[in-house]
Amino acid sequence: MMHSISSQAPQGSRWLWRALAGLALLMLAALLTAAVLLWVNRASLRNWLRPQLSRWGLERVVVREVKVPVMVEKKVEVIREVPVADPLPSQFVPRQEVDVASLFNGIEIATELKTLPGGFASLERLNPKAYQAQFQLQVRVPRANASMEELSRIDPQLRGLLPDLQAMLPTARVSGFFHRLYENKAKLVQRDLTRLNRALDRHNFYDCETILELTHPQSRRKALLIQSEMDVVCDGSDGDRMPVMQEAIHQSDYYQPFTSYAWGKRGKVPNPLLGRWQQRLDGVEKQMKSSAMGAEKLKALRQLRDQLRLEISDMKSRSSLVADLDPFIVLSLVFRGQELRNAHTPQMGDYAVVIHNGRMFPAICGDYGPSAKMGEASLLLAQAVNNKATPYRRPESDLRVSYVVFPGTARKPNGPPDLLLWQRECASLLKELGCPNAASQLHAWKPEPVFCGPPWPVPSLVQSVPPAATPPSSGSR
Repeated sequence: MMHSISSQAPQGSRWLWRALAGLALLMLAALLTAAVLLWVNRASLRNWLRPQLSRWGLERVVVREVKVPVMVEKKVEVIREVPVADPLPSQFVPRQEVDVASLFNGIEIATELKTLPGGFASLERLNPKAYQAQFQLQVRVPRANASMEELSRIDPQLRGLLPDLQAMLPTARVSGFFHRLYENKAKLVQRDLTRLNRALDRHNFYDCETILELTHPQSRRKALLIQSEMDVVCDGSDGDRMPVMQEAIHQSDYYQPFTSYAWGKRGKVPNPLLGRWQQRLDGVEKQMKSSAMGAEKLKALRQLRDQLRLEISDMKSRSSLVADLDPFIVLSLVFRGQELRNAHTPQMGDYAVVIHNGRMFPAICGDYGPSAKMGEASLLLAQAVNNKATPYRRPESDLRVSYVVFPGTARKPNGPPDLLLWQRECASLLKELGCPNAASQLHAWKPEPVFCGPPWPVPSLVQSVPPAATPPSSGSR
């Protein structure tokens, strides 16, 4: 009966139920889709809901966001990386700290910091002794070698070149010039002690091995034996023999157009530097006419003007040795003025023989150098010792050069160099010192051609030196 009733239901009612069921399925699918989208974009939804909920007074919902404990763990890890600070001191503890470093000039410096208890800061800042530095430079002053073994350690061939050296050593003595030289070096270091980068470096402090006063037992010939290095000197000018000079030398701060050994000018060719020195003088006099100038600067310009005037007068009336042409050595100022006190004192024009690596070179004493310096020679002599020598590269850096100087042998009056005469005189003096074959052992100098151009490469640094340079403050010339 029921079946028959159901089968008789209206056809339209059946389609209505199907439509409702389909609609319900669509709504369920839409809800699921919306839920998935909200889950994926939950962060954006939270950012949008936060101001809305705040406006509606539902701020408490925000508490639900604190869910992930991992963020707390990360914060804890960052906190663990922060170093633990040292505990604060209860009082000041005095201490002493030492540090050792090396300056660019080779001086090793040990700094020592001492901290001591003091008074109030407002009072200590007025006391200069509360914050001060004390410098102490430790220097070992060398002793001079005096025995044959010590001299041969520097030059093993010296014994063969000077056969009677052994016979002269018993009466030889270390010269007072050696001790005065190192006294001057120590004073120079003391002067520059507060500016350690300007102080003598180790190489230049220890530039002299010995100075021995020798006297031959038979001939009674006196000689001064110096063992040192060899630096290069490029000073001197003479228009009669060298009318052209390269600018790289005479524009250097260290160049001087004169040597201590000089003579009255005999030719008519002007000094090659006369024009340049006159230009310097004109420039100084022009600066002095400027009204906007302080008293100190005006004083310095006056001194420079007077100096340039004297040098120009000297260029016009005198000639000097030329380092490119003449073999000469430079004597330290420690020797000057001692000839009345010491018979072994060398002077300008005295003959000398330079010994290096089994070779002997005749020369004269041609110039004075700084009172704390030993071991310099002209460019010609330096290049004969080592053909790689230049004005900017010394021929021998070790203390392997022996200088045998014969005091009291200068010919008077001074005159232009005569290299053949110098060679004969040096050979004769060496014979008096016990060297019978000196004439054949001495290096034979050849007359040099007139200078026409630079025979060596010139560093770019030298070319940047301004032409108006004042002489060194040491007063070495």
